[in-house]
Amino acid sequence: MTIHEPVLLEEILKYLDPASNQNFVDCTFGGGGHSLAILEKIKPQGKVLGIDWDSQAVPKSQNKNLILVNDNYKNLSDIINGLNNVSTIGKINGILLDLGLSSDQLGQRDRGFSFQSQGLLDLRYDINSDRPTATEILRSYSEQDLFQIFKDYGEEPLASAIAKTISAYRREGRPVETAEVLVQLVSNVYKRIFKSRSKKNPATRVFQALRIAVNDEFGNLRSVLPQAIGLLEPGGRLAVISFHSGEDRLVKNFFRSIGGKENPTIKILTKKPVIASHDEKEKNPRSRSAKLRVAQKL
Repeated sequence: MTIHEPVLLEEILKYLDPASNQNFVDCTFGGGGHSLAILEKIKPQGKVLGIDWDSQAVPKSQNKNLILVNDNYKNLSDIINGLNNVSTIGKINGILLDLGLSSDQLGQRDRGFSFQSQGLLDLRYDINSDRPTATEILRSYSEQDLFQIFKDYGEEPLASAIAKTISAYRREGRPVETAEVLVQLVSNVYKRIFKSRSKKNPATRVFQALRIAVNDEFGNLRSVLPQAIGLLEPGGRLAVISFHSGEDRLVKNFFRSIGGKENPTIKILTKKPVIASHDEKEKNPRSRSAKLRVAQKL
C-alpha cells in the first residue's frame, strides 16, 4: 500500500471525530491515508470499510479491522448490505468521500491522469469499465458535445474555441488520442488569446472535464449522497472533500435540501466549506482547491 498525502487530514479527524470501537466507510480509499488515520482512533474493535473503483488502488492484503472492496461508491447500499450478510461491518458512525485523484493515479503514465501520460488517453478509474475512454470521446463526439463537456464539467472559458480546434484537427485526418497532442492543441488556443503564460497548465480544466465525463462523476455523487445519509446511525457524520466547484455545489445543495428548517434529517456542521491551512497548501499543492463540507444525521 502506497500512502499518499491525504488532504485536510486534521480537519477530517476533527469533524468525523472517530472514537474507540466505531465503524467508518471511506468511499474513496485511494492511497489509504485517511483510512489508516481513522483506524488508529477506533482501536481495538472499530472497522473501516475502504471502497475504491480503481482495482489498482485496492491492496490484496487486509485484516479484520480494514475491509477493502473494489467497486463504485454509487453502489454503497448494495456493498454495505452484502458485507452485513457475510462479514458484518455493523453500525456506521461516519462516511468519507474524498473526490480528488490519488498521487498513485497521477503517477501512472499509461492511464492519462497526468499531462506527462504516454499512450492513449484512458481516464477511467476502472480499466475494465465499458464506459467510453477519453480517447473515444475525443475521436467520436461532435464539436457541440465536446464544447458541452468542457463548459459544464471543466468550466473552461475557452470551451468553444478548444472544441473547434479539436474538430478541425480531426478533419485533417489527425486523431487526438494522447495527452501530448491534447495539451498542445489547448495550449495553442490559449497562446492565441492570452499573451502572458499561466502558472497552471492551460489544459487542466479540459483534462478534468474529460475525466468527469468518462467516469460520470457528477452522477455517481448525486447517487451516493442520499445513500450515505440513509446508512448512517443517528449522530453519524458524512464528510465530503471536493476539488471542483460543480461537485461542491452538488454537496451544498443536497445538504441544504435535507437540512432546512422543515423536518430536517441532518444538521449541517460547516456553514461554509472548510479549506486547507496556509501551511498545508504550501506543503501539499493538491490541497489548494480542496473544500470540505460535513453534515450530522439527526
